[in-house]
Amino acid sequence: MNMTQINIRRSLIVLVLGLLAGGCNNNPVIPNETQIVLRGYLYAGQPVQNIQLTSSISIVSTDTVDPPISNASVVLTKGGTSYTLTANPAQPGFYHYPGNNLSVATGDDFTIQVDYDGQRVTAETIVPTQPQQVMLSTNTVRFQQDTVETRFGRRLSIVGLDTAVVTWSNPNADYFYVVIESIDSTRQLLRNDSLFARRFVSNPSNEASYTINNNSILYTGKQVLRLYHVNKEYADLYLSRQQDTYSLNEPLSNVHNGLGIFSAFASDSLYFSVVLE
Repeated sequence: MNMTQINIRRSLIVLVLGLLAGGCNNNPVIPNETQIVLRGYLYAGQPVQNIQLTSSISIVSTDTVDPPISNASVVLTKGGTSYTLTANPAQPGFYHYPGNNLSVATGDDFTIQVDYDGQRVTAETIVPTQPQQVMLSTNTVRFQQDTVETRFGRRLSIVGLDTAVVTWSNPNADYFYVVIESIDSTRQLLRNDSLFARRFVSNPSNEASYTINNNSILYTGKQVLRLYHVNKEYADLYLSRQQDTYSLNEPLSNVHNGLGIFSAFASDSLYFSVVLE
């Protein structure tokens, strides 16, 4: 394998990490070539506002942030009806639908078309079903402070006293992931390493349960647990980031003539409390 192939493979891995993080990251591609990067997410029962467009960065470029694309033509189509999206001036590169006549519901088949600078990018997704029979084994998760012995002496540690498990129906081995977020204004930080985070996001899994461990909970107080049903294209992209960096297999994507992902989600929510005794 020559160095050009290695650089391309490494660049594609960086792209996947950036898409899953949902932020602006370096997305270099084939040397001297730039492409449209689409990060498009539709959520059942919510307005369309999570469509992001950026331009990829060439390996030879000295830029460190993906340039946002704010003047593209972006059209969503559902059931033969087209809806033109509008750029959000407060968030460069983000597009939304300003009207109230577009709904996102289970089973809806959406296509997206992006035209920019002579390029046309297209993708398609179907909104999955809402998670069914979602249950949490406990409404309260208790923690306590404990003193532990280390080679550097004694130190205080936060220890979980309860095991909480969320379960759901998954007869077809579909993919789901869990988000746990603090929604309590009087919350107390459990660990210093969670200082800059308010939510925990699990990896996509085709299991029918998830065990909430100590690292899944960042604060005391009221928490919301959202279980997301995701499409295969999202799970494929996530799992492809785990390939060997030196492999020539490109991360999977459902965006034609561009980079990134266009996918849909459906969710259900539960609430529980965290107590530090």
